[in-house]
Amino acid sequence: MTRKINWGVIGCANIGTRAVIPAIQHSRNAQVIAIASRDPARARQVASQQEIPNAFGDYAAILADPDIEAVYIPLPSSLHAEWAIRAAKHHKHILVEKPMALNVGEMDEIAAAAANNGVLAMEALMYKLHPQTERATEIIRSGTLGAVQLVSAAFTIHVPNPTDFRLSRALGGGCLLDIGTYCVSVARMAMHAEPVEAIGRARIGPDSDVDEVFAGMLRFSKGRLATFGCALHGPRAQWYKVTGSEATLTVPVPFAPGTDDRELIIRRGWLRGQETEERIRVAGVDQYQLMIEHFSDCVMMGGSPAISLAETRANVAAVSALIQSALGANSA
Repeated sequence: MTRKINWGVIGCANIGTRAVIPAIQHSRNAQVIAIASRDPARARQVASQQEIPNAFGDYAAILADPDIEAVYIPLPSSLHAEWAIRAAKHHKHILVEKPMALNVGEMDEIAAAAANNGVLAMEALMYKLHPQTERATEIIRSGTLGAVQLVSAAFTIHVPNPTDFRLSRALGGGCLLDIGTYCVSVARMAMHAEPVEAIGRARIGPDSDVDEVFAGMLRFSKGRLATFGCALHGPRAQWYKVTGSEATLTVPVPFAPGTDDRELIIRRGWLRGQETEERIRVAGVDQYQLMIEHFSDCVMMGGSPAISLAETRANVAAVSALIQSALGANSA
């Protein structure tokens, strides 16, 4: 039988109970053996539903369990760095929900804790491990689109619960940190570079005091631009488009594609009536399961995670620059 990494889950967030825990339980090389919540009854409920043998009413109990090799942390964003660092000091490998950290200072502390304690750490930015992202990256790098000039992206969801942590500044809420981070990531991927300027504008919720709508522009070298928008109160929508000098690439459902087959669309031609369209089908997968199996393989075989801490730090730096720009605009 294939050895399985023993996972502990710190927190009972929806992303964990609906997506990541089932992915771990269905994976070929991992299993959840414990879950913790500050509400013991909630921990027992999830443990029963997900066939997890141990339920704790204290996050620290996960770290104290010697049988647990890796932890998944889906806590509110403001707690990610604290518990990632604590997990590293207990010699647990760490998978942290995005955003892994609120700023580069926190990222540096996480990286140092992981290095000093000989553990792996990775941000759970699962879309990067989906085959459609890999295929899109190949197309862009191949020169099929010509010189990349513009990236456009959007991600909107609906958060109806006013007590949701995404609507709390104290808990690291706001749409940029929660879903805008995907748009920033894909812009950097397409440009294969870091931005030299960030301009952000936000609409702050009257009750939440977080950015409920955010629009941003990133400027890269040679005048290349990326624009995006995200929102917490709207119909669920997601897409990105890469415009090159020879063609465009559109990815209609890039970030949370589910397990259905998906398509990438390449359009060529400058004159009306002479355009051509190529559709590339990508087979459906569970991107969460791919993420878990990849990270568990890295733990067992000593490999390097596909999403490096340096990559995550660069994304956090770009997001932080957008936040600073928006804060400056709102205070003017």
